[in-house]
Amino acid sequence: MHAESDRKTGFTLVELLVVIAIIGILVAMLLPAVQAAREAARRTQCMNNFKQIGLAFHNYHDAMLSFPLGELYIHSTSCYSGPDMAEYYAKGWGVRILPYLELVELGKSYDVEFDFWGIYGPYQIDLGLTRIETFQCPSDGQDELIGVGSNGNVYTNHPNGIYFYETNVGGVADSKSSWKAGAHNFRQCPIIDGDGMLLNLTRVRIRDVVDGTSKTLLVGELTGGESGSKQGFQWVHINIFTTLLGINGPDSIPGGDAFTTTGNNGFSSYHPGGCHFARADGSVHFESQDIDALILKALTTRAGQDSIEVEP
Repeated sequence: MHAESDRKTGFTLVELLVVIAIIGILVAMLLPAVQAAREAARRTQCMNNFKQIGLAFHNYHDAMLSFPLGELYIHSTSCYSGPDMAEYYAKGWGVRILPYLELVELGKSYDVEFDFWGIYGPYQIDLGLTRIETFQCPSDGQDELIGVGSNGNVYTNHPNGIYFYETNVGGVADSKSSWKAGAHNFRQCPIIDGDGMLLNLTRVRIRDVVDGTSKTLLVGELTGGESGSKQGFQWVHINIFTTLLGINGPDSIPGGDAFTTTGNNGFSSYHPGGCHFARADGSVHFESQDIDALILKALTTRAGQDSIEVEP
């Protein structure tokens, strides 16, 4: 008489499989939205970093009456004459704006300007091991020390050679090349007469930006090698680039190629479709990887007298 009430209830195997299938479909539908939300947050953080950098440049200009040198680098007298020495390796723009990124003490540690070995000298070589949060893009998973030299100095900071922390921000030097034309070893001769904003041995002032600061690129995003490769760009020096290869172009992993440092590396990012740039007025824009080459060149030059429309 109680057979009906004594019958056990529960899911059949078919019902259980249907529920699992529904859950799987919902997860598949929601996962792209979650990933997109995470990337949107990372992109916002990256944009905020560029805003801080742009502000730091302007505070530097207010104090020094010019933007900082992009580089102060002389590898041999065959490149350029320098401060009475054949070779010199000094701090780049990333070091020079440190006090304006609330990193005053680290900036002061680089005060030795004309020591022969410069940043590779015994009192400064360890400083490049510092991770600068503002120079890091959260969408780039590499985030590591980069190999920048051999173990030639007895006071090197690493048993396998010289390592500095990577950066995802590079200075805009020129629309054609970031190296001296005809140099025997291009990486030893950063350009001094480029048409951009951050150059070797040459300072640019706001009044030199004839095209207008709102129409001139200052710094842009960079990517390096695969995580664990120890290949990429470091924030201490040798950190100025050309826009010749466009955005996410050759020599970049986002552009579909292997990372190399054997040419005029361009700007790239792991944000879909383009990368961030801070312009000389401090504003930040996300430039499309499909931007017309002539427009990108016009945005690069500070005094090209190009006519372009400024994005709202």
